[in-house]
Amino acid sequence: MSIIKTIEYIKAAKAKFYSYGDEWIKAYFDEESGGFNVYHTRHQFTNICGGAESEKTVGYLLSKLGKQVEFLPEGGQKSPDIKFDKQTWDIKYIDNANEETIRKSIRDAQKADNAIFYFTKQNQYQLLKNATEREAGRFLKKQISKIPDIYYIDIKRHLLLLWGKRKGLNE
Repeated sequence: MSIIKTIEYIKAAKAKFYSYGDEWIKAYFDEESGGFNVYHTRHQFTNICGGAESEKTVGYLLSKLGKQVEFLPEGGQKSPDIKFDKQTWDIKYIDNANEETIRKSIRDAQKADNAIFYFTKQNQYQLLKNATEREAGRFLKKQISKIPDIYYIDIKRHLLLLWGKRKGLNE
């Protein structure tokens, strides 16, 4: 992208960021990428096992990658955590989770198009991979509705696909 197009893109992104109404909290705008975070006032950051801070961290990391992240309203019903790239996403923090807990998290994430698993302990990747493969097998065997696409954020802070549109179920 040329410098002029980049400047225009960031200017348009900033205008979009500031266009959100009073029901949105404008949390962060990244001047280099045009990514941002806005929190709906009815979004519930539940601080169970570090979940609230990890949601905010994932939102920040995504904005640094140029994603325009909306933290969606919640209230009594199961709903996805965020929206960006015209898709819904559920964020799951799994630093202290075992394989069965991760499998439950995958089932819970069916409410969204995608799930992002966030962890800081490197050994959690193998647990996530194993749980995803087992849960995908269960979904296929029982012909349950589609498993959400499974992403994770690696140690270098990249958003990577583990299972989904380009791998596994939809090859």
